[in-house]
Amino acid sequence: MATAFQKIATLKVKNGTYKKDGVEKNLYHEVGVLLSSPHGSQLLIKMHATAGTEPKLVSVYFDEGKKMQLVEEPKEEAPVEDVVPSDDEIPF
Repeated sequence: MATAFQKIATLKVKNGTYKKDGVEKNLYHEVGVLLSSPHGSQLLIKMHATAGTEPKLVSVYFDEGKKMQLVEEPKEEAPVEDVVPSDDEIPF
């Protein structure tokens, strides 16, 4: 059974600058994405295709003593309104 990898980051390289409102800003080009297994035990870099190549997968290996732990940020949930029935609405 294949491990379900999910995208956790975008890989970009700086490829220039531009000016906006008198401030110099950087231009970036996306070159790939970082994929992770559900618990972060395996990482892959998927490099996008270029003019001369097809997309490539690069395996990532942790250095000895290093470990990554993925933590999802809590999602904001819509507030739930408590509904309390009146005495005459209780079915017993």
